[in-house]
Amino acid sequence: MKPSNRLLYEYFEEYASERGNDTFLFDEKICYTVARAFNIAKSLARQLQNAGIKRGDFVAIKAERTPRTILLFYALQFIGGVAVLRDPHENTDDKIRIIDDRLSLGKTETVLAFDERDVSGLRLAAKSRSTSAVIFTSGSTGEKKAVCLSQYNFINNSLDTLHIGGYREDDVNILIVPVHHVFGLALIVTAVVAKHGIFVPKSVETDYVIDCMIKYNVTRLNGVPSLYLALAANTRAEEVKGLRCGLIGGAPCSAEQFRKIEQKLGVTLVPVYGMSECIGISCGDYRDSIENRCDSVGRIYSMNTLKIESDGEILIKSPAMAAGYLDGGSVADPEGWLHTGDLGYLDGAGFLHVSGRKKDIIIRNGNNISAAKIEAALLGLSYIEGAAAVAASDERAGEIPCAMVALKAGEKRTEEEILRDLTRFLTKIEMPVRISPTEKLPLTSTGKTDKEKIKKFFSESRKIK
Repeated sequence: MKPSNRLLYEYFEEYASERGNDTFLFDEKICYTVARAFNIAKSLARQLQNAGIKRGDFVAIKAERTPRTILLFYALQFIGGVAVLRDPHENTDDKIRIIDDRLSLGKTETVLAFDERDVSGLRLAAKSRSTSAVIFTSGSTGEKKAVCLSQYNFINNSLDTLHIGGYREDDVNILIVPVHHVFGLALIVTAVVAKHGIFVPKSVETDYVIDCMIKYNVTRLNGVPSLYLALAANTRAEEVKGLRCGLIGGAPCSAEQFRKIEQKLGVTLVPVYGMSECIGISCGDYRDSIENRCDSVGRIYSMNTLKIESDGEILIKSPAMAAGYLDGGSVADPEGWLHTGDLGYLDGAGFLHVSGRKKDIIIRNGNNISAAKIEAALLGLSYIEGAAAVAASDERAGEIPCAMVALKAGEKRTEEEILRDLTRFLTKIEMPVRISPTEKLPLTSTGKTDKEKIKKFFSESRKIK
C-alpha cells in the first residue's frame, strides 16, 4: 500500500455523501448523523476563520471527552489550524489561544455556535503534511514532550489498520481513552476513514461503561490493558454481548491477562504498538490465532520499515511518524530512523515482540537487569494483577531493582512472601531489593503505569538500604 495525501475533509465529505443519515457521533443526550456532524464541523471552521484563525495557528483545545471537542478538532483540521490537545486537568500555556465554547482573542470574544450555519466563503486551507495537531507524551518514564503530527500521519495510520482491525460499517466505538492522547485522536480520525460511529460516555467509571456498552450496542473499544482489566474484573462483564473487536496497546499485557479479557468480555483483542512520535508501528490481525495475538504486538504495518539494532532497540521509518517536536527538534536520527527506546525482536513468522524499554535496564554492580523480566516474573504469580519494576539509586551497587505490585482483589501478601515466591523465577542478582504491595499501581492521565511516581516513592522511602 502506498501512502495517501488525501485530507480528512475529503474522507468526511465522502462519508457524508454515501451515508449521511447514519448515526455518527453521540452521547447520552445528543446524536449527530454523519451529514449533520460534517455540516457543524464546517460551520465551526467558518466561525473560526471569521474570528481570525488561519492556517498554521496553534489553538489549544481543552481536550474534554465530549462530542464538542471532537467537532472542534475536525473544524481545525478543515482550515489548517493546529489543534493543541491539552489534558483538561492541567493548566494551559497562556501563549496559546484557548478554544472551549468561547474563543478569546485579545479583547474580543466570539461565541462558537454548534449548529449548521452558512459556510459560504469557507477556505479549505489544510495541507496533508503540515502540522495539524500537537500532543504531549505521557511522561510515564520522563519529561513530557510536545509532538507535532499531521493529517498525513493520522490518515495513513488509519488506512494501514482498515483491513486487519476488523472494522464494519455498523460499528460503534466507545471513546474511553483520553482525547489528548494519540490513542484517542487515532480513534477520532479512523472513525471518519473507516466510516463507523463514535459513542462518548459522560463517565469512564467501570459500572457505567458496562451499562453503556449494553444500552448503546457498542461493538468496538480502544484501550490500554489497565482499562480492559478493570472492565473484565467487573461482576457484570459477561453481560456485555455486542463487543466484537478492541485495539489494545500502550502498556505491556501478559498472555494470561489477554486471555482473561477476551474470555470475560467476549471480545477479539487486536494488539497495537505505537507511540506519540509514531502513531502506528505494528498491529495484529483480528483473524490471527489468539496464540499470536496474545504473545506479540502484531506485524509491521505495510507502509513501515523496521530495523532492530545490535542492542535490540526497535527503529522505525513510517508515514505515521511525526515531523518533529514543537521546540524544533527531530524525532529521527540523520538517516531518518526513529529510535523507539523499546527493545524487541521479530520471530520467524514476522510477528514483532517488545521485550522492554531500553531505559528500563537496571545496572546493578555492573550487571544489566531487565525490568521487563522482573515484571513478567511477578505477573506469573497467581495473586498479582499488575507490576512495575524500577531502578533505585544505591551507593554501593549503583542501582538496585525495586518493584511495586497490585494484588488481585481479595489477596493479601507481605513483601517477604512475594520475595520468597519470586526466587523460583529470578536469579539472586535479578531479585528486587524492595517490593511494595498495593491495591492499584499509580497511572498517568493516559492510563499508563507512572514509573516516575514509583521511582520517587522508592527514592523517598527510608526503607531502601
